[in-house]
Amino acid sequence: MIKKYIKTIAFISFGILTINCLSFRSGEYEGVPVVKNFGLSNKIAVKVNANYQVLVDGQPGSTNEFLVQKWKNESAKLLNESGDVFATRSETEANYTFDIKAIEEMGYFSANVSIWFFLPTLGILPYYTGSHITLTVAVKDKKGKVLGEIKREENKTEIGQLLLIFVMPFADPVAKVDAQRRELLSSAYSEIKEKGYLK
Repeated sequence: MIKKYIKTIAFISFGILTINCLSFRSGEYEGVPVVKNFGLSNKIAVKVNANYQVLVDGQPGSTNEFLVQKWKNESAKLLNESGDVFATRSETEANYTFDIKAIEEMGYFSANVSIWFFLPTLGILPYYTGSHITLTVAVKDKKGKVLGEIKREENKTEIGQLLLIFVMPFADPVAKVDAQRRELLSSAYSEIKEKGYLK
C-alpha cells in the first residue's frame, strides 16, 4: 500500500516537473503530411488494432494505458481525415484491418535511474530520457491475409531541469510527442497508399 502511494506521488511530481523540459526527436518523418485521399473509387472501412509497449533493456516495462489509447485514437483519427477511408470497430463491416504495433525501447538508466536524481533535488539535477520508437503496421484483407507490412523508426530524447522553466511558454514536450506519433502514422499510411494495398 505504501509502495503504491509513493509511486503515485512520484508520478505526480514527475508530471509537474517535466513541464520544465525540452523534447527532441531524430525527425526522419518530421513534417509528413496527412493522407487526405487513398485514391479509391468507393469509400471503405478499416478496423484498427493498435498496441503500444515499453521495453526496458529488452524486457517489458510498465505501459501507461493512457498512451495505449493515444495510439489507438490517433490511428483511427488519421484514417477518418481521409476522404475515402474510415475507421470502424466492427469486424464484419471492415474491408481491411490495420494491425498497428508501437514499441518504445529505453535503457535502464532512462527508465529507472534518471528520475531518482531529478525528483529528490526538485529538478536541480537534470534528468535524461532517451528512447527508440519502432512502429509496424500490418495490412490485412477481410480473410486475415497479410498484404504488406510497413515499418518506421525514430528516436526521442527528453531533458528536464528546474532552470528550464523559461522554456515553458515556448516548448510543449507533450505536443512534440503527439506530433511524432501522428507523423509516424501518417508516413506509414502514405506508403500504404503508394503500394496500393487498399483497393
